[in-house]
Amino acid sequence: MIHVLGLGIDSTPLGLESSHILEQSQVIAGASSLLDQMHIPAHKRLPLTTLDEFAAQIRALAQNQQVCVLAHGDPLLYGLGSSLLKFFKPEELVFHPHISALQSACACFGLPWHDLAIISVHGRTNLAPLFAALTRTKLVGVFTDPKHSPAYLAQSLLDRQVQGWRMHVAENLGTPQKRCTSWALKDVLGQDFAMNIVILERTEKPDQELCPGVDEKLLEHADGLITKRAVRVLALSLLRLSRISVLWDLGAGSGAMSIDAAFCLTHGQIVAVEGKLERVAQIQNNLQRFGAWSVQVVHNTLARFLATPPKLAPTHVFMGGGATPETINQVCQYLRPGGRLVITAILFSTLEKTKNTLKTLGWPVTIHQIMHHQSAPLGKDLRLVPQNPVFILETQKPDPNS
Repeated sequence: MIHVLGLGIDSTPLGLESSHILEQSQVIAGASSLLDQMHIPAHKRLPLTTLDEFAAQIRALAQNQQVCVLAHGDPLLYGLGSSLLKFFKPEELVFHPHISALQSACACFGLPWHDLAIISVHGRTNLAPLFAALTRTKLVGVFTDPKHSPAYLAQSLLDRQVQGWRMHVAENLGTPQKRCTSWALKDVLGQDFAMNIVILERTEKPDQELCPGVDEKLLEHADGLITKRAVRVLALSLLRLSRISVLWDLGAGSGAMSIDAAFCLTHGQIVAVEGKLERVAQIQNNLQRFGAWSVQVVHNTLARFLATPPKLAPTHVFMGGGATPETINQVCQYLRPGGRLVITAILFSTLEKTKNTLKTLGWPVTIHQIMHHQSAPLGKDLRLVPQNPVFILETQKPDPNS
């Protein structure tokens, strides 16, 4: 039998059940600091090493002994329990959770946490899940590390031009030095904090609610330079985004497509690339209006962006402008196997060049044409006003492993 026992964040004595498990276990495993904290004798100890080796040792010892693994707080909340489930079936482990540091931090600030999004940046380099959480919820708990300090997180949010959020920092939980403070993002810069957990709380609702198929009237854009709603809705369906997709919106214009996609990508990220500075400003204004913080805006020409793209390759690409044989070939190189590419075109020449480029690559191509009419007043009645016909090409990068 393998018990995974969560310990509190302070020196609170264990309950009767947890004390009994410790007494009855022949092997007590875990980080050396927790083994020291519980005064585990040397003959019972199994210190944490690499996860592979640690799990193998536990499995071997549990054949004829009771093993207890010590963990912090709730072992299944970004804890050791989650890691052990990569090596054991759920029925092989018995979990005994304690109050987590995050739960204690919420109590410190009087914040109900039933709707809280939980993110860990501990040992990670990609903050996309954090920005996605800011887009979809009003309360975000963040497990930090020395590199991703509150000041680092605040600077990252300000760089993304995030507005309407404040930061709560809970330090040294479970000790006499506990400190819980609340800050405006700009005031966190330059501050030093002890071991901490961060909670981000939305203080202002976005002006507009995020939804797919945003009305063009709600978006700041240059006259006519926006992908129309009907085209965006069809293009989104052809992209087949998942919640963790990485989308490049190339030739983003007003950012309309990125904002629509932000509703779908609850844990993914979007890179909106636009070459004209005035349109970049419009994108930023639109993102703030809808609170679509998962969108990263890049002011760059398509050629320069594709020459030095982000390290994280896209799973999906939408090209609303700038589609040439050269750019399409570059995009197709970066797209992950199985990834999807959707391109819009108005001119027959663009359609022909795009189709031939994908055909040369040997990728399957499906072409759609959308001709949308929308009603407009005429006297005391209505008439239908046609919009320009648009071609939409969809394709998928072959995956040799599928």
